[in-house]
Parts: sequence; structure tokens; C-alpha cells
Amino acid sequence: QRILELADAHRQVDPAFAHWAAGYGVIRHDPLTQLRVRQMVDELVALGRTPDAGTAWQRLAAADRVTSAGMWLVAHMTYSQRVRTDGAALEVDDFKTTPEGHTGGSLNMVPAYAGYLLMDSLDGVTRAWMMGQGHCVAAIDALNVLVGNMTDRHAERYDRTGEGLSRFVSDFYAYTLNPDGTPASPLGSHVNAHTAGGVMEGGYLGFAELQYVHAPLKDERLVAFLSDGAFEEQRGSDWAPRWWRAEDSGLVSPIIILNGRRIEQRSQITQQGGERWLDRHLRLNGFDPIALDGRDPASIAWGIHVMESRLQAGAAVPADVRLPYGIAETVKGFGFPGAGTNASHNLPLPGNPAKDAEARALFNEGTAALFVAASELDEAIAALN
Repeated sequence: QRILELADAHRQVDPAFAHWAAGYGVIRHDPLTQLRVRQMVDELVALGRTPDAGTAWQRLAAADRVTSAGMWLVAHMTYSQRVRTDGAALEVDDFKTTPEGHTGGSLNMVPAYAGYLLMDSLDGVTRAWMMGQGHCVAAIDALNVLVGNMTDRHAERYDRTGEGLSRFVSDFYAYTLNPDGTPASPLGSHVNAHTAGGVMEGGYLGFAELQYVHAPLKDERLVAFLSDGAFEEQRGSDWAPRWWRAEDSGLVSPIIILNGRRIEQRSQITQQGGERWLDRHLRLNGFDPIALDGRDPASIAWGIHVMESRLQAGAAVPADVRLPYGIAETVKGFGFPGAGTNASHNLPLPGNPAKDAEARALFNEGTAALFVAASELDEAIAALN
């Protein structure tokens, strides 16, 4: 009750804060996140890392809109071969005859990666990123094309026009080849050499979980997005707290996307108690877990800020450092029809929109809830960038 009252009081006296706190589309900021983020903004302004609170709230609100647009584009990557930038409903011929994509996990990765971009924007620090869920690359590529963070190979082929985005979604899982046998599309089913910022393919469960703590050298920073499915495959990552050393390791922010499903099955973590069980397990292994809202990019950004701050503070007494670990709880496929079902792993709709009128209506209904008008999206991208 006290949290509710404090959040409400802040909204009453600060219109810019209230504008962000209202959320956007399917993006909601719970009262605890509102208070956490407000404290973070105050700290960033006091330290001179963000120009002023007004700028911070503008960037936070922008991240909500970019997140919504990213989820909208991910849904199109799976199902459509055309994008209508005016938000009009798609027709039968606009859909792929054979849809494909790890849609649920990719939808979950959009708020996570948007939160990473948001934190970089808030404090002016460009961090590296790593993703254990390499098959969720659609989220990375979708947000990168929206904000213009692309390798040359992507930038020469895609942009935010209707034509550019239609080419983008058509290329996803297209399997087309050039005359010399090379792939025509720079998009892949997993992170590849053309994915801006990508450092590992992320296809084999557990590799990122083992490598992330060793990757950043002193004075470098890394955000590692980890898979709850991989957590159950490879147990070596439990030793990560023993491997981070203040004298030669950079700041690392591991964040597990806890969507409760391993491929299309319920995860063992969920069956053993979910976030509470995982929190206890991590503490027993020397971690310092932090509960995050995996549906909210602001909560992800706050988590990165707090985890880095804890490592920096603990570095003065290395023996006392416990490795922070964000638990970003969400629902697989959040924000789109089919969320939380077995189908959400790959194709969340009950049928193929190219052949099924009900599935087509559900797609149009789901994407309409995520759509961001071009002028509003332009403003949001400019603010975030």
C-alpha cells in the first residue's frame, strides 16, 4: 500500500514522470518499478550522467514506444511478407504461405533488448551484449532496424520505409540463395555475423551462460541475456560468482528471461517454484539475485544500473562481492495472441493467416494493439538515439 501511495504522489506532482508511468499499449509500469526508476533517474542526474530528469522521462517514454513497435515487427517477421506502415490490416496475400520463427521467445527479448538500449541512452555508455537465446535474433534485428543500429550489410538492404520493412520481413526465413550459392538474406535464424553487436551465435544451450562472466575485461561492460531453458541444460554457470574478479573483470549484468517455458514445455524452474525457487538456488550458489519485470524495458534498464552499481561498490572489498543476477519474469510470447501456450514457442496463432480467416483476424488484432504511428515512432527513435 505504501508503494502505491508513493508512486501516486509522484505522478500527481510530476507530469513528465506521470506521462511515462502511464505506459504505452501493452507496456505497463507497476508501482514498484515506478519508484525504482525514479530513484535511478535521480541518481543519474545527480552524477551528471543524464542531462536532467525531463530528458530521462522522455527517453523512458520513447523506449516504451520503440518496444511496442519492435514487438509489432517481430510478429510480422514470422507471419507476413508485407508491412503496412499506416497500421492498416493485412490481407490474405500479405501473409507468408509457410510462416516460421521462434516467435514467443523473440517477443520476450524485445523488452529486454530495448531496456539495454534504454540504459545506454540514459547514461551515455555503450555496453556489449550477449544472448544465450540465439534463436530470438528477430528481436535484436527488429529493434536494430528501427533505431538504425545496423551493420553495412543490413543498412544497404533495409530501412523504416514500407518497402524497406517489407523486404526485411520477407527475408526472414526466406532460404533464398544468390547464384554463387551464398544466402541472399543477411538475416538468420540465429545471431550471425551481420547482426549488429552480435558476438556469439547462441545456438547451443549453455555456451553463453558459461562464457558471459569471462567476456568483459576491466573497464568494459556486458549485458548477458540468459535462457531459463539453457539454465536447465548446463549447470556450469552456477560457478560464475567464483570466476568474476574485481581486479581484472569488467562489469557484467546477467539477466535470465524467465518465461516459464523450455521450447514448448513448462520449465523445471516453473514446476519447482518459479522465481522464488530460482532466487533461493542462486543465493545458495553465491549470486545476488534481483527480481525484474521482464515485460517492461524500464525494469530491465533499472536492473542493469543496479547490478553495475553493486559490482562497483563491492569491488572495493572483493572478498564480499556476490555476482548480481537479474530474474526477468514474463510470459512466453507476452503481448501477442497465444501468449503462455505451448504454441507460443514458434507459431502462436491457431492457424496460418494465409489460409485461416480466424488466425488472420487474430494477427491483425494483435498487431493493432502494438502498432505505433510513424510520426510518434520517429519522435521516440530520435529521443532514444
